[in-house]
Amino acid sequence: MPLQEPSPYEVLGIARDADDDEIDRAVGAALREERIAPEQVDAASAVLRNPARRLELDAQYLLPPEPVDEADRLLAPLLDEPLPFPRRAPLAPGDLLAVHRGEVEAQFAQPPAPPAGFPAVPERFAADLSVLPPIELPR
Repeated sequence: MPLQEPSPYEVLGIARDADDDEIDRAVGAALREERIAPEQVDAASAVLRNPARRLELDAQYLLPPEPVDEADRLLAPLLDEPLPFPRRAPLAPGDLLAVHRGEVEAQFAQPPAPPAGFPAVPERFAADLSVLPPIELPR
C-alpha cells in the first residue's frame, strides 16, 4: 500500500491507538461537519477497520523515538573507555588483491543435481552471476 497523504488518522482526526468505537464516532463527526469529502472519510474508515491494512499503514508511519533526557550522563561511562578496535598491522602494497569476475564463476556455477528422492531447487532460486556486484578494474 503506498503512503497516503493525509493519513487516515489525520482525515478522521483520531489517535493511532483509536479503537472501533472511536473510529465510528470520528466518521460520524467528519460526515456531519462535512470538512472532508465523504469518499475520503469512507476510504480512511475502510483502511482503519481492516486489521491487515491498518498494520501496514502503521508500519509506514513509524513514530520517532522518545527524546532521552540526560543522554550525556547515560553515555558518559561508554565515552570514557577507548573504542575496542582491533590492532592490525598496516597493509603492504602487495597485500591488496583484486578478483576478476571470471575467477569466481566456478563458485556460482549451477550446483550438482540433488540425490534421488531429494526435491530439486526451483529454477527461480538457481545460482547465477546476478548476485555479484559489477566490478570495474582499474587499468
